[in-house]
Amino acid sequence: MAESSSAAAASVANAAKRLREEAEAAKNRLLDQQFHISRYADPLVPRKTSDPQFWPKDVTREMEQRWLAMIKEHRSV
Repeated sequence: MAESSSAAAASVANAAKRLREEAEAAKNRLLDQQFHISRYADPLVPRKTSDPQFWPKDVTREMEQRWLAMIKEHRSV
């Protein structure tokens, strides 16, 4: 009798382990492996300027400064 209960317990433990492994594998397939939270600013802190990471290709800080100056000039008129 003790053998059958230990075999059943082992079977349940193996099934639980297999379910955990399958769940972990499914979770890993759903996650973006390239995502790193450190690349993004804290969303609750006000931003002082836009993040260059999201700028179109070939846009520089100098271009942004010039555009912001033009916008400020036109708003003051």
